[in-house]
Amino acid sequence: MIDVACVCVGEKFNPNLHVKQLYLAISKHLRQPFRFNVLTDRPLYLDITYNEIRVPDLELSATDMWWYKTYLFSREFTGTVLYFDLDTIPIGELDKLVDYNPTDFVICQDFNRKWLSNYHVSNSSIMRWYAPNYYDIWDKFIASKHAVVKRHRGDQDYLTEYFTDRNDKSWWPVSWAMSFKWELYRGGLTVSGTGLKSDGTWPADPDMYSHPDQKWIIPSDCSVVVFHGQPDPWDTDFGKQHLIPDV
Repeated sequence: MIDVACVCVGEKFNPNLHVKQLYLAISKHLRQPFRFNVLTDRPLYLDITYNEIRVPDLELSATDMWWYKTYLFSREFTGTVLYFDLDTIPIGELDKLVDYNPTDFVICQDFNRKWLSNYHVSNSSIMRWYAPNYYDIWDKFIASKHAVVKRHRGDQDYLTEYFTDRNDKSWWPVSWAMSFKWELYRGGLTVSGTGLKSDGTWPADPDMYSHPDQKWIIPSDCSVVVFHGQPDPWDTDFGKQHLIPDV
């Protein structure tokens, strides 16, 4: 049995909606047995089968909640862990994520890959690893928390640095986990940019996309759609269509 995990800390996510949505999507698309783990800073009282893991208080500001993801690498886990951000949407087979490059730590290549194919930064929206091999990610973080937080913009920059001189990290195949706003919406952006209008709202003008007449184009082997920055999945037609209703 593998451990599937998510992190629900702070006020951005509604546990009874977003955590439960993720659990139901994983239950639909993952065939092998799994334990669903929720790392959280408060009791959740969810009506699903899950293991609640209370995170330690890192005394961080509300804008730094992503650092709680480092607790995924604590000794709470002893086997294979498959992690999803709460603003991802699993839409296809997930067993291949468990089986892919089984001896590696597997993570998304940052979605700037669309513009720079050799972009070296990782994106931590979806990860899989064998827990005992990476306990030092948490150990090193908690031993020098303030220095790490000061040096890095977030957990994925910390992970990028951690794997700089190692050879046991690989990225998911591009089509398995894709950015909604850069790669899938209207067939993907055709020019480098944020996918936002000049005033910071989403989406960019239709003529910025390869297929402006289609809402989105999803490769058949895409398993997870990733939302980063704006918009959130529940603010899009795609998210409303794929999120499981009536939870």
